Amino acid sequence: MKRGFLISAILALCTLQMGSAQVLEQQILDVPSGQYSGITPLYGPLYAVVHDKSSGGGLHLFTLQFLPDGTLQQARALELYGNASQEAGKDNEDVVYVPETGTLWVSAEGDQSIREYNRDGFPTGRELKVPDKLKKCSPNAGFEALAYRDGHFWTTTECPLPGEDSHRLLTFSLQTLRKEKEVRYRMDAPVGKAEGTSAYAHGISALTALPDGRLAVLEREICVPGGGLRERLRAFSATKIYLINPEAPAEKFLLARILCGPLNLANYEGMCLGPQVDGKQTLLLLADSQDSAGGLIPEYIQLIITE
Repeated sequence: MKRGFLISAILALCTLQMGSAQVLEQQILDVPSGQYSGITPLYGPLYAVVHDKSSGGGLHLFTLQFLPDGTLQQARALELYGNASQEAGKDNEDVVYVPETGTLWVSAEGDQSIREYNRDGFPTGRELKVPDKLKKCSPNAGFEALAYRDGHFWTTTECPLPGEDSHRLLTFSLQTLRKEKEVRYRMDAPVGKAEGTSAYAHGISALTALPDGRLAVLEREICVPGGGLRERLRAFSATKIYLINPEAPAEKFLLARILCGPLNLANYEGMCLGPQVDGKQTLLLLADSQDSAGGLIPEYIQLIITE
């Protein structure tokens, strides 16, 4: 790992940012600690959120009220009824709302499924018809990201499939539930290394379909070294948001780069369209605190102005 990058990570008290967008200050979400890994807007201040260790669909509702400048004014959380009575252990990772049907769709990494739920959190029995070859991913490296717009779902595995060096960005039809096409996407090379760490991840953790037809891709790397306090002070997370044309994903345009050090470590796994700030569209990022990591990490959110 490069020495200069490590020093920057150790000293970072606030999130560093660069790219073509304005990144607002990282904020703490005052809700019960959890492992929130996906978020989607419903209407007004209401958002559906997925918890990757809850049973059923892992679905929760958040009410997030923002001031005009993007400051979070109030947050409330509610777990949906359907979670308690359904199968656990699916490792639910992302969620989208489909306005045409008024339902929620959840991607689950445990069995590489993308299932439909009603707004009470109960499954409808419908799911996308995922080809078997796309289910042969490495453990904990499956369907982490899900996006939806205008009758089409977008998804990809967190890491490339075994033996491949690029991601498959996949589209599925809402009408037929079948795969329509796939295009290749190559992530940036990692900065850290997985060896000797207590926690490490490098992959695509979220996708969001923008109103103008572009796709926002969240590339996330988080590294927590093993050992004692001195080693753990080298922990960092690096988040990059790229905009792509889904028809030509090789052309990546950097929207924002966010670096967090050990004192504000944020593992951003959820992303969706956020509130308007000064009349401009934002992206809302949601971090997975791993149930607060023993009381050390709060629930973080971040807004990025895209225009």
